[in-house]
Amino acid sequence: MSSSQPMILWYDTFKNGSYMILLKTLQLFILSTFLLQAQSFFSLTGVDSYDQIIVNTVPDTNQYNKDIKALMTAMSNQLGIDTKGHDSRVLVFVLKRFSVGESIGIKVALELGEYVKRRGVPIDVFAVTYMSSQIITPREDTLEDQLADSVEELLESFRLQHIEDNKELQDVSRSFNHEDFAKAMKYETDYYVALEKAKKEKKPLMVFMSTSYCPWCRKLENQVLAKEKIDQKIHEKYVPVMLNYDEKKFPENLLEIKITPTLYIVNPQSGKIEEKIVGYNNRSAFLHLLKN
Repeated sequence: MSSSQPMILWYDTFKNGSYMILLKTLQLFILSTFLLQAQSFFSLTGVDSYDQIIVNTVPDTNQYNKDIKALMTAMSNQLGIDTKGHDSRVLVFVLKRFSVGESIGIKVALELGEYVKRRGVPIDVFAVTYMSSQIITPREDTLEDQLADSVEELLESFRLQHIEDNKELQDVSRSFNHEDFAKAMKYETDYYVALEKAKKEKKPLMVFMSTSYCPWCRKLENQVLAKEKIDQKIHEKYVPVMLNYDEKKFPENLLEIKITPTLYIVNPQSGKIEEKIVGYNNRSAFLHLLKN
């Protein structure tokens, strides 16, 4: 495409009276891009079963529900996921109208809902633990194709992330309760004791910041840190210490990030944080760190 062609396209858009349509489309595109970037802190590790549901409040698209369900089933079968009789976890396609000013679109969202633990609540609560969405600007002549493209792209993103999140778990052979994890894995539980040990052994300190009610912490413990090869590398390179964020028995610089799990690599001589890995979904960054 030559450098003058974009200007010609803009001119034709104005000439044909389509400027407002383009502007509305851009508004929806910008907002949808923001939504996608804002919803990225999720993991699909250990998701091996769910029920499939479609919640469609857009009358013009109800006729495609069966096709969407078929695509969901095909993707689930590829991943070996059981899709019957698991109402404690659901994979849901949600379709609803979406407006920005006078611009009307359809928001297509793929969500995973399941029971998780919450601090101070004795029973598990149902929460959305994965969400990905797109916004389309519907046109009668291409609505079916637009919807099919969105559904397929969202399912493909889900499929690829599921594969990525679970591919490192093939040889997991150990599982511990949270209360037993530090002792079983030979992690220190006192920051200052671990700090002196790190100075003596001339190794960096690896701080695993956790809480007793954090579901992602439990997954990091049993799906990553408990792997024998990973545990071996951790003890070779670092002095590991497991701390409870709520107890605040550590230096103030470890209070900066309130999200758990968080892993810190700390220089034992200066006490300076050299690396920060926030959240379970960044486990790939931690695995990369171990390889260096």
